[in-house]
Amino acid sequence: MFKAHADKQLIITVNNKIGTLAEITKVIASSGINLIAVNAYAVDNKGFIVFVSEDNKEAKKLLQEKGHDIREEDVILLSLDNKPGTLQSVTEKISEVGIDVTLLYGSVDKKAKTTRLVLISEDNAAVLMALQMKS
Repeated sequence: MFKAHADKQLIITVNNKIGTLAEITKVIASSGINLIAVNAYAVDNKGFIVFVSEDNKEAKKLLQEKGHDIREEDVILLSLDNKPGTLQSVTEKISEVGIDVTLLYGSVDKKAKTTRLVLISEDNAAVLMALQMKS
């Protein structure tokens, strides 16, 4: 079983230096905003912090007040049963309608019942429609 809905992720580009991720997560945490998903990586001297929170609007405002340039990007949030084959059934439906997945990230605790994933595709609206269709 799975659920899917449209959402936004926030993207911050920073200079790649030790402590920047800690500074950004401190701003978010100190405001009481919970992070749903996080993806952070560095390429050369640039760091990229990508996340979905329970209150993106407030997180964006707080980080902009600290001088960060924030971009938003449309994503699909997936909640999947944490059992073998669930992600495969989702990706198969997307493949059947001929849409390319361009990014997928997430994680789950081994004993958790639900996996949370962030997905971006060539056409998020068409993916949502395909996922809502009965098999």
